[in-house]
Amino acid sequence: MGKLPKPRFNLKAPNADSETLIFLVLRYKGKRLQYSTGLNIHPQDWDGRAQRPFARERRNDLFVIKRKLDDLATYCMDIFIASEYGRISLEAFKEELDIKIGKTETPEQEEGDSDDRIPFLKFLDLEIAEMKAAKMKRGSWKVFETHAGRIKKFAAEVYGTRGFTYEDVDWNLRLKLIDWLAKQNTQLAYGNKTLKVLRQFLERARRKKLHSHTDYLGEGWVVSRKKAEGQLVTLSNDELGILAEMKLAGFLAKVRDICLIGAGTGQRWSDFSRYSQDHFYRTLKGATILSVISTKTDTPVKVPVNLFPWLLSVLERNDYATPKMSMQKFNDGLKQLCKLAGFDERLLIVEQYIGRKATVTKSFAHKYELVSSHICRRSFATNLYRMGYSLAQIMPMTGHATESQLRQYIGIDGEMNAEEIALNIMAQQSRQPDGGAKAKALGA
Repeated sequence: MGKLPKPRFNLKAPNADSETLIFLVLRYKGKRLQYSTGLNIHPQDWDGRAQRPFARERRNDLFVIKRKLDDLATYCMDIFIASEYGRISLEAFKEELDIKIGKTETPEQEEGDSDDRIPFLKFLDLEIAEMKAAKMKRGSWKVFETHAGRIKKFAAEVYGTRGFTYEDVDWNLRLKLIDWLAKQNTQLAYGNKTLKVLRQFLERARRKKLHSHTDYLGEGWVVSRKKAEGQLVTLSNDELGILAEMKLAGFLAKVRDICLIGAGTGQRWSDFSRYSQDHFYRTLKGATILSVISTKTDTPVKVPVNLFPWLLSVLERNDYATPKMSMQKFNDGLKQLCKLAGFDERLLIVEQYIGRKATVTKSFAHKYELVSSHICRRSFATNLYRMGYSLAQIMPMTGHATESQLRQYIGIDGEMNAEEIALNIMAQQSRQPDGGAKAKALGA
């Protein structure tokens, strides 16, 4: 048996100053097939030796073209072998290629009256209903529901009443969605979540054999986050101690106790806002332990309640139960409480917004303006790390899966490195004859 023919890809105008068409050439048994791929590329992005686009950083469009050309080459080999190694006319070969890439319907599809698949936008609603029926956690299906609403709004505003199909979701649609999200002034994390949910719905539909489309796959689907970061908002051990000593009554006393219970046990609001006596027990050696299964992850965690000197007394005066309050009221009250306590340090805020490239904004605000329920969990992990506990010791109490996740969550490695250098310099200066004057000049 002779060698299999090799599909080649050439540019229509290789010296052009703008994008030009890529076409396929296949020679077999004295025949020459020339076939338009429908793909365009700038000659500067084309590797003539490899007959594929160059691999360029952050050029996902080139990756998509390469994958489509690879697919076309595979289709050619499939058709060539299936036709008894080339016993097929050029016209028939082109027709088979058209079917493979979806240019035309298969004969079976042509005989049908219409495409009776569930439309993609309708599939979103049906899939969410299935999630609810399957008893998926509310927090999980609610995320899908929220972002499905944004996807449908995007479809209505950009594509009109026809919406878009499974096959329409490719890298060009991704760019349109990113542009639409950017016009909504969408924060990067939230916009990327919409992109991820769109792809998750497509994968769910593909597994249910509603389509075989794969043009939405590949690396770089979401927009890369820039390295710029603001200051993490936490309450230090000293600040929590100040809150514990404040003479309060009524609403703010209740807010203070909830805050201390959360910051002393390190769980999410969904867990620490619902503690009852059943969540605490005493070991045979007399240690009081919090035992809870995370509502979000179903991860069991155990936390000693004597990590901080003020926690046990707070739990005792509340009968080992968290005072009841909505998250919104707690967040509003916590801002009032921290302002009353004098936590008015100005912190750098860095926010990133979605676009074809992420955009960064910088501003400053008082700490008391930035606090919310999540500060309790972050303060717990940060304070334990500063107290000398290892990441391996903190992880079982916070439920983080890896040390790298926890390290990023705490986010103080850079600060601690800078602080250690500064303290070393201060120590060296203090040992010099005029070190005291220099240290004072530096604000020591």
